[in-house]
This record gives sequence, C-alpha cells and structure tokens, in this order.
Amino acid sequence: MTGDEFSWRLPSLGLWFTSLLNRDDQYRKWLNSGRPNSFWFSGFFNPAGLLTAMKQEVTRKHKSEKWALDDVVLKSEVTNFESKSQVKNQPDEGIYVHGLSLEGAAWSRAEATLAESEPKILYTDLPVLYITAARKTKVDPRIYDCPIYKYSVRGDKYLLAYASLTCPSDKPPSHWIIRGTALLCNR
Repeated sequence: MTGDEFSWRLPSLGLWFTSLLNRDDQYRKWLNSGRPNSFWFSGFFNPAGLLTAMKQEVTRKHKSEKWALDDVVLKSEVTNFESKSQVKNQPDEGIYVHGLSLEGAAWSRAEATLAESEPKILYTDLPVLYITAARKTKVDPRIYDCPIYKYSVRGDKYLLAYASLTCPSDKPPSHWIIRGTALLCNR
C-alpha cells in the first residue's frame, strides 16, 4: 500500500474540514438535484476519473461518426464565466469545471490569453474551464498545453491532464514552460 493516498492534502485541519464539507455538498446536490452545471474539479478524490468518464460520454455521443476512445484527446477552453454561479446550463457535450488555480502566470480576461503574474501574487483563480473530447488535430503554435496537477507538488504521480491555454502573440508556449506555469487543484 506504499504510495497510496489516504485523503487529499491541505495545509490545516480547518481548510481540510471545510473542503470535506464542500465535497459532501457537491455530491449531495448532484445526487438530489442532478448533474451540476459546473463541477468543482478540486472536489473529486480522483479528478482524472471525471475526465475519463466525460471522454467516454462524448465518444459515445459521436458513435455514428465512428469515434474511438483511443482517437480522442481532451480539448479545453477558458470561458468568460468568472464563477460557477454564472454557469446557468450544462454544455451540449463535455463539462464545465471550476476551482483551478493558475501558478506561474495569470489569466487576462480582456485578451483571453495567459499573462504575466502580478508581483508577489503566486496564484490566481482561473475562470470556469470548459473541457470536452475531440479528435486529434494539428497543434496550434499559440496553445500552451498547461499541466493540471492535483497538488503543488510537481511530478507524474499528481499530473491529471493538460489544459489548452492560449498564449499572447509575443510569448510562445516555451515562455510558459520556462516559467513553470501550471494549473493546481489544491495549493
């Protein structure tokens, strides 16, 4: 059992308990009121499982087009929704997720691109992220495949997926790689 996680990590018991209550609230609302319009991504013990289930759902939806699960990849887009309360409906396919923090960069809402962090600000909240599955396409040179980590500890063990974030024209993806830009579920 070495290497298994008993629970999620948070810096204090108070934050851990608050997170526990929020997780319970998300699951109860889902059970009693149906699928949420936006999922609190950090609220899942296994967020990668949510993404896999979504990929399967989208692939099944495109069965007539002969999509296969092995032929699809995650495709994401940062929305204009500042918070989950602004999301009034579920997307036609895929999911909306909230609760991700951006480390090593900020998000420019005006430009809809990555931006430099403000001095002394380590983390910024990302607006609601739309994630779906799509067939593999050519790589866009303005897209940074930003890693999403479960915790601030970097490494394959906590890597969940990659989000496609648009770069400003003067700063290519390599700029953000050198910065160590990543999305975090828990800081």
